[in-house]
Amino acid sequence: MLSVALPLLLLASPQAGRPVLVIAAPWLSPAETAGVVADAGGALLRGTPFPWAAVAVSDGADFAAKLRRAGAWITLDASRVPGCLNAAPV
Repeated sequence: MLSVALPLLLLASPQAGRPVLVIAAPWLSPAETAGVVADAGGALLRGTPFPWAAVAVSDGADFAAKLRRAGAWITLDASRVPGCLNAAPV
C-alpha cells in the first residue's frame, strides 16, 4: 500500500491558496527556511520538528515554482501529508 501511496503523494501538486509543505536544504535554520517562503511571496502557517521544513501558503498559482526558485528542494500539498496541519503554529 505504501509503495503506491508514496509516489501519488509526491506527485500531488500544491494548489493556490492551500497549505504547502516546504522542504529546503537540511542545513538551513528555521529563519533561513522562513526566508525561502518569504522570497517566494508566501506566509508561514506552521513549523515542523525539522528546521528545514515548514508549512506555508500563498494565493499565487505558481507558489510551488517560486518556492523552488527561492531554494526549496521539495514542495508538497500539505493536506496530503499526515501530521503537517497539526504542527505547532509559527
